[in-house]
Amino acid sequence: MKPEQQRIAIAEACGWNLVKDHPDYALYWEDPKGNMVAVSNYGHRFPDYLNDLNAMNEAEQILWEKDWTSRQDFVDNLARILSPIHGYRKQSGLDLLDATAAQRAEAFLRTINKWEETTK
Repeated sequence: MKPEQQRIAIAEACGWNLVKDHPDYALYWEDPKGNMVAVSNYGHRFPDYLNDLNAMNEAEQILWEKDWTSRQDFVDNLARILSPIHGYRKQSGLDLLDATAAQRAEAFLRTINKWEETTK
């Protein structure tokens, strides 16, 4: 997936909604608290999930609130992503602590079945 596609998919999973029929004809996103955020020429203004560990931590809370299986699926997906780097060791979660925001984003999207392989 391209980075922008990843950011949009995570934002939508976190409760952001695209508002297409706004009275001033501008394109807006509504955040989970109901605030309207305009789309600028610089792109969408939701959290930078691919570069900000704090933003990914907030996104991951959705999985933690859902059920135990989602949490375990996330950990398994993250371990598979990191396996070329550290080797896949399901019994140890220590390597997972070093995962980047981008790696966590991919694992999150794989867990919620929104990840799309990029074709070249």
